[in-house]
Amino acid sequence: MAVAKELWTADELGARPQPAADGIDGIDGYQHFSTRGLRTLQRIELWEQHNAQALVGLACRSINDAPLDASEDNLQLGHLRFAHVAANAHVVERSPKHIATTSTDGVALYFSLFGEAFFYHNDGVHLQRPGTLLVCDVNQPFLRGFAHGLQEYVLTVPRPVFEEITEQRLPTVPLTRSFADIPGGDVHAAALARLVRRTLAYPDQETIVATEQSALELLRALLCVDDAHTFVAHRRAALAYIDRNLRDPTISVSRVAQAIGVSERHLARAFRETGTGVARTILQKRLELARRILASPGSPAVHDVALCCGFVSPAHFARVFRDRYDRTPGETRAAAQAVGAV
Repeated sequence: MAVAKELWTADELGARPQPAADGIDGIDGYQHFSTRGLRTLQRIELWEQHNAQALVGLACRSINDAPLDASEDNLQLGHLRFAHVAANAHVVERSPKHIATTSTDGVALYFSLFGEAFFYHNDGVHLQRPGTLLVCDVNQPFLRGFAHGLQEYVLTVPRPVFEEITEQRLPTVPLTRSFADIPGGDVHAAALARLVRRTLAYPDQETIVATEQSALELLRALLCVDDAHTFVAHRRAALAYIDRNLRDPTISVSRVAQAIGVSERHLARAFRETGTGVARTILQKRLELARRILASPGSPAVHDVALCCGFVSPAHFARVFRDRYDRTPGETRAAAQAVGAV
């Protein structure tokens, strides 16, 4: 596990909430599956059934007849699927039969955290080490082997979604990137891995849509080669991150840049053509959110709305709100309450 610790902080690889078998209360599409406690002869069959339904259909076999000890956390977003997979030594295969009999069509992104893996495909073989990302077309046959077990994050993207956001066809041969936070690592791949990790560890039903948008924009940035498209992709990724974290009072330009895997200078350039900087964008979005809340009958007190929308100081909130809308938060709330009373 020493290699994995070099790639991720203790917080990132440490203990995290363990969902129940039927998911976390209030989180649609969240599942946890484990072979532990199952009869040895049932483990592979039930593991294959679970993956066919929750991720990608594969044939599995253990090594040296050792019982399969595997677990998987899955989250179905709108179009994307996130997963965290851990298992002992085994081999999986995506055969032509699986491709012909399942409806899965798109790409899978495998973020390796622990254990070297080989990946056989039509054009050769890849050796995937911890800290590397492998992107492949799941409608092309492949074989993966984990001689010492594995721990990885998985992200699957349907073909139409992938082709729309990247403006490219699915890769004909697997792509590899480094997502380790080290010199030479791909910052977009690293940001995408962190997003998958955080989402699976702390799922939030209210931010599922924004989370998926963030993932799509990071994927676009990861695979874009054109500068103009890259700036657009980074700006969209930043906006999606801001929307998802708007209520957090600690959000800042540096945090946004780190989250999407770019420098603050590059982020500023991506926002330059909009005429509104990153900090100003955050402020405007917070004000718009506060106005929507205050304009609703039965809204909370102004002080509570300020804190709810990420403002540390209610006095500062009142001042910038009045400057933007030419009326105070209290006047906006009072008008909405009057309409509600009528």
